[in-house]
Amino acid sequence: MMLLLSCTALSQEKWMVKGYVKGMAIMQTIGEDGEMALENVLHNRFDVNWFISDKLTFTGGLRNRVIIGNNVSLIPGYADYVSRDNGYFDLSWVWAENTSWIGLSQLDRFMLDYTAGNLQITVGRQRINWGQSFVWNPNDLFNTYSYFDFDYEEKPGSDAVRLQYYIGQSSKLELSTSLNSASEITSVMLYRFNTKGYDIQFLGGVYTESDYVLGGGFSGSIAGGGFSGEMTYYHPMDKDDGGGKATATIHYDYTFKSSLNVQFETLYNGFGAENFSSGLGDLLFQDLSPKNLFPTKLAIFGSGGYDVSPLFRVMLAGMYGPEGNFMYVGPTLTYSISDSMELAGIGQYYNMDEVEDQNGDPLVNSGTAIFVRFKWSF
Repeated sequence: MMLLLSCTALSQEKWMVKGYVKGMAIMQTIGEDGEMALENVLHNRFDVNWFISDKLTFTGGLRNRVIIGNNVSLIPGYADYVSRDNGYFDLSWVWAENTSWIGLSQLDRFMLDYTAGNLQITVGRQRINWGQSFVWNPNDLFNTYSYFDFDYEEKPGSDAVRLQYYIGQSSKLELSTSLNSASEITSVMLYRFNTKGYDIQFLGGVYTESDYVLGGGFSGSIAGGGFSGEMTYYHPMDKDDGGGKATATIHYDYTFKSSLNVQFETLYNGFGAENFSSGLGDLLFQDLSPKNLFPTKLAIFGSGGYDVSPLFRVMLAGMYGPEGNFMYVGPTLTYSISDSMELAGIGQYYNMDEVEDQNGDPLVNSGTAIFVRFKWSF
């Protein structure tokens, strides 16, 4: 009996498995007179940690989805779009495809982590999170994500080698190098430290073998609220590509005693366009990258969240882009059924100025979506 208990305890110490199962119904209308598209998503995730030794750990994350609905047949190349993988290794695959549904999986975490004293080395598919802001992260050079993709909390990973050397309790030097699907190298060094209650970071290196990058970020507090910001400057390696450009954000959030939390953020995007030339397609099918965080040059975000009760939370978010008068409104209702079960309702409304294609035909300039999601974590 004692031997059995010892083996069980050892097994629990060596392995840790967690994950969730989510079911989400989606009702979506594109354009004022557009037909309603219906979609159902069954989403499952497994996260595994194997503590091989005191110094060596393996981490894996597997994401499985079944998507059922008329978007599968209405949108050309839909399966390729939702299964795209930006890493050097294509770790996404579609294992079932029909006219009305698809099944797909992705390994978005697959890495070995080794620690020896103050040195930490991580090799494999991982998330390298250098962002300091909430919505847009100019310093996040390896793992850009979209605010609108709310159903992917873990956010994407990249195929990289990451070296971190901890100088003290609040300072470190880091060198991260990744390869993307186009075999382009991004290699950047970061130095982070803390002074007078602020975390400060500076970075510099090469982005996708096309630009030299310099940047920095900070996070701290002002007047009892969180205050942070980021900036990255890109200088083309090829002189024929023109001069350098920068992206920058400033973020502030504050929580009142009543539990009301408010957030504000603004983005300057040196790579942004003067307008949405392709209508909402510029946003919904945007090829995200640190150089393409948002289609416009300027953007403003604000949100407020309030706990009606310990189990029920309401939130309202909004976004505005002056170029093209882009506007987004997104209400969210969340109810905790138990410690492991959650029910949520999310709305999304988009609108912008009317634009036309080369033939003078109007492009889609508005859209509405409603999501109802149940989540069980284990």
